[in-house]
Amino acid sequence: MLTSPALLTSAGNQGTSNASLSQLGEDYNRFLTLLTAQIQNQDPLAPVDSTEFVAQLAQLSQVEQAVQTNQQITTLTNQVAGLLNLGGTDLIGRDVKTTSSLMELVDGQVRNSYATGEGAVEVEARITDPLGRVVRTLRDLPTTPFEEFPLEWDGLDDMGVAQLDGNYTVSIVAVDSQGASVDSEVSRIAEVQEVIFQQGEILFTLSGDETVSSVTILSAL
Repeated sequence: MLTSPALLTSAGNQGTSNASLSQLGEDYNRFLTLLTAQIQNQDPLAPVDSTEFVAQLAQLSQVEQAVQTNQQITTLTNQVAGLLNLGGTDLIGRDVKTTSSLMELVDGQVRNSYATGEGAVEVEARITDPLGRVVRTLRDLPTTPFEEFPLEWDGLDDMGVAQLDGNYTVSIVAVDSQGASVDSEVSRIAEVQEVIFQQGEILFTLSGDETVSSVTILSAL
């Protein structure tokens, strides 16, 4: 499914611009009516100063131009957004790598990896089920900094019991020689199932029923 940006942004912005132009037109006509009446009924010995009217006309003209410019910018923004949205559809059905702590277990296999910052001497991964229970801890993982390593989980818990397919959460615990925490990042490979355009941002719905921003996509495979 592809959500059209026009349904999300264009209607509201277009309505606002049209309302502004309509109100401006009414104000403009009222001003001209008032100006005509004052000129027709002015005291010949003390005529109305036309400079002020000219200045007000100029101001109204500037406001009108600003509203029209804003309307044109809104239209252009929606067109660009539409092009970006259409571009995102190229990824539907394809695998992408994204930063995510979600671990999708399918047929006893996962497609996650991790990397740590410099200084880690001990790294372990804790896998949590949907109920918040740590079902498996993967210990003594590689510690080479800034290098990506696969998280190899066979779908068994710490007691050797096979876990049901589904979504789990994985967290990396990396510490240095002093026991201080070291930065880490988890990523996964997932299939793009849907592209959504929302408030100027492209979102992807991935396998595992996860929705992520396009900025979290590391690569397309």
